[in-house]
Amino acid sequence: MTNHSYPPDKCTFELLSAYLDGEVTAEQRKEVQELLSNSEEIQGLYTRLLYLRQEINSLPTPQPEYSAKQLSDAVFAKVDQQNKQRKIWLWGGGAMAAVLLTAVGSLMNENRTPLLQMAQENSSTSNKESLVIALNEPIIEMPVENNQETLMIPLDHSLIDLSENK
Repeated sequence: MTNHSYPPDKCTFELLSAYLDGEVTAEQRKEVQELLSNSEEIQGLYTRLLYLRQEINSLPTPQPEYSAKQLSDAVFAKVDQQNKQRKIWLWGGGAMAAVLLTAVGSLMNENRTPLLQMAQENSSTSNKESLVIALNEPIIEMPVENNQETLMIPLDHSLIDLSENK
């Protein structure tokens, strides 16, 4: 009958099932027709398979819970939601990275800042001190000799006005 390694009844069942589905070759079709004409057991199996096939085809098909439009809308809404979440994570991560880089940069800059501040303080302090020294009394007192004339410059006149009067 067949050259399969299955037991004959399993091979016969598969062959009958393929015959019912129209999936056999011409040679296999002849073989099934011979089996059906020679064996009442095969005819009974064939009848049961026909009945089973008719019952399966007559089963009611369940109605879907959702229409195709509802299902596709739900799928695309989920995809959009995932894309929004991905964008939020990317923007949030970028913002966090920027804050972190700024913090690290400011920490590294703090090492240079005290030197810069000290240099600025020294230069501004020396300018202030020189101004204070120039406006106030001199650091070292200068002896005034009685025979020398002291130069008195009034603060409310400019030096140019005094030189023109002489």
